[in-house]
Amino acid sequence: MRRPLLIRLRPTLLATIVSLVLLTALTIGGVAGFLILSVTRTMIDQARIDAVSAARERTRELFGAPPRIVAELAAAAHRGALNVNNRERLAALLAEVLRVTPRLNFVGYGNVDGDWYVGAERKDNGDITEYAADPNVDNSIPIESIVAADGTRSPPKPAGKAPYLPNTRPWFKVGIAGPGPVWSPFYQFTNGVTGISTMARFAAEGSDTTTGVFHADLQLTGISEFLASLRVGKRGAVFLLDHNGNRIVEPANRDTGKAAKAIERAKEKGRTATLDAPARVLVGNRAYEVIFAPVPTEGNIALSIAVVVDIRDVTDGAYLHMAIASVIGLVTVLIAVLCARSLSFRIARPIGAIAADLAKVGAFEISREPAPRSFVREVSELGASVDRMKASLRSFGHYVPTDLVRRLLARGEEAELGGEIRRLTIYFSDIANFTTISEGIDPDHLVDAVGAYLELMTGTITRHGGTVDKFIGDGIMAFFNAPEDLPDHPRQACLAALEGQRLLAERAVATRPGEPVFHTRIGLGVGDVLVGNIGTPDRFAYTLLGDIVNLASRLEGLNKLYGTAIMATDLVMEAAGSGFEWRRLDRVAVKGRTQGTMVCELMGLQGEVGAELLDARDVYEQALEAYFAGDFDTAADLFHKAARLRTDDRGARTMYERSLMLAEERPLNWTGIHIMEVK
Repeated sequence: MRRPLLIRLRPTLLATIVSLVLLTALTIGGVAGFLILSVTRTMIDQARIDAVSAARERTRELFGAPPRIVAELAAAAHRGALNVNNRERLAALLAEVLRVTPRLNFVGYGNVDGDWYVGAERKDNGDITEYAADPNVDNSIPIESIVAADGTRSPPKPAGKAPYLPNTRPWFKVGIAGPGPVWSPFYQFTNGVTGISTMARFAAEGSDTTTGVFHADLQLTGISEFLASLRVGKRGAVFLLDHNGNRIVEPANRDTGKAAKAIERAKEKGRTATLDAPARVLVGNRAYEVIFAPVPTEGNIALSIAVVVDIRDVTDGAYLHMAIASVIGLVTVLIAVLCARSLSFRIARPIGAIAADLAKVGAFEISREPAPRSFVREVSELGASVDRMKASLRSFGHYVPTDLVRRLLARGEEAELGGEIRRLTIYFSDIANFTTISEGIDPDHLVDAVGAYLELMTGTITRHGGTVDKFIGDGIMAFFNAPEDLPDHPRQACLAALEGQRLLAERAVATRPGEPVFHTRIGLGVGDVLVGNIGTPDRFAYTLLGDIVNLASRLEGLNKLYGTAIMATDLVMEAAGSGFEWRRLDRVAVKGRTQGTMVCELMGLQGEVGAELLDARDVYEQALEAYFAGDFDTAADLFHKAARLRTDDRGARTMYERSLMLAEERPLNWTGIHIMEVK
């Protein structure tokens, strides 16, 4: 039968209220974003129009003054109103022209033969300087004098070391070639700054040949700074282009790399972009709008303005306000959620918490949190009953391995008698010299200390996937690969044993004087055992039966004879894989067994065992080979050498003494198996 769809009250209330508030917020935010986008678009378009207008006007002013001035000077000279041969008076006049025309940088005159020159320059600090170059004076090396506002001049001084010959300069060559005013190409002035010159030639009254050339220079620095002051959004830029569409002036002190690329892309469209129909281009992943606007100027120069708008300037503001509206909407939704949650919380929370708690009880996870109380009487009584049940189960849990119970319950099966043969790794540990340690300790103090020890050791076992079977006094019996599969169980058992020894050593260092220090011995074995629920129908335990269980228990005690901390069978060593350092100890037949077993010491992880210990290990194993071969004299010498290399090696001393005894009384049928008579 199909299970009916059930909807809870609390999420239904929350979803309804939140959906309505969210829909309202999205509607308001969307409309606000659309309006803001439209307004921003209008503002950017107006800024672009203003930028074009301002740039056109300023460019017309900048490029309109030079041709007018040189034309007036040439006309005055032609009429005889200006005597170009009076160089001193001419220099003063040019300086005054420069003073009343702040946008010009240089005004000058060169005679047709190019053998003398008079001019005036505006310095960066605003000073006006008169120049004169005459081949009859210092071989045409320019002489300069600073002219103050009141007309006084500083003493003349050389303006450089190189002669200034006007007929060699670009402006002169262009100006002498045709009627003016005429513009030169953009070129680099003698001061290293790029600019442009306007020239006008004249002929003296009544003469048919050119007498000389006037020129006025305009540096691009001021234009660049002016263009930088024009803002078209945050990232837009205004450029000045020549008649070929090449950028001749860019905004000063701004990164215009992408905007410049946008102009190049727009040029490919024929420079047809206008204010009404801007060209839209992509540079990388950014969109730009570009327009071109011609600038009316006098003379043979054709300039235009290029305005670049970054589309992000149009959209960012809208997105920002939409984000703000969204945040406000989300805050409103949050407030609605809190209000709805407050109402549903007091009704649904106690029942939900009790249901969750009972689900944990089903998995044998008994929490100590009391059930929440409710203003509903029946719910409150249900919570109190659950609390009493959990208290009873917690008490019961102290007597059973709770981790094991949880794993069995996770299968969803009822526990019943039965078992299976599985290959497991068996783990036994016991505190060394526990009887001696416990004699001088208060019982309550001893219980606490042993409890802390058992908690530490069982933690290492469970972290590596092992199952704690039982505590045998101060001893621990555990196994790996049941009830859940653990493919590398021998390796995990070895890691758990090493981690336990390491943590005990660290705790011993931190133990205060007078507190007990525990050292443990661990035995590991691997083999097929019967594992399952063993006992009677009324009472049973999940445990093991098998010969390897007894062997692992005997190996734990055998550590004492050889002075080792972790002893395992050679099958464990082989199954654990690489990454460990081992030492083969002996071939023994523990009490209760006739078959010999190769036992090994787990020394540690590879890379963490000192070289001196490994050297002693290698000598020990050489001695063991001689021992198994019946060469007891050689074995005794090598065991003695191993004992000297590792002075605390009880195993080497034991085998040395045994080899000496066997050398004196050699056995007839030597098998290499040492039979243990005690546990």
